Amino acid sequence: MTRLPAALLSAALLLPAPGAVSAPRRPVRRSPTPRPTPRIVAAGDRISLDLKDADIRDVLRTFAKLQHFNLVIDPEVKGSVTVRLVDVRWEQALDVILRSNAFAYEMEGTIVRVETLH
Repeated sequence: MTRLPAALLSAALLLPAPGAVSAPRRPVRRSPTPRPTPRIVAAGDRISLDLKDADIRDVLRTFAKLQHFNLVIDPEVKGSVTVRLVDVRWEQALDVILRSNAFAYEMEGTIVRVETLH
């Protein structure tokens, strides 16, 4: 059995050789505690939309970004949206867009699941 010299073995393991002086360790810097991202649109806020042939999935993703909720879209949810809504609550806009396309949503905590109406 071949025996490796301690210096070579230490180099292979990225450890200091026996008796070698290692560099002082730097303290680990921790990032500050993340703050919750403020919602761009609060509950009850009013929005205006003017969309023509917009992909329904892109529209839903935009609502999720505005409200900072998690979104799960059923694979059967497909289509386009053409709406002109002025000064309506965002919840009402989401509901009318989904219902007019025979879709529904269910909110479980911070997760919104969009599916077809059964």
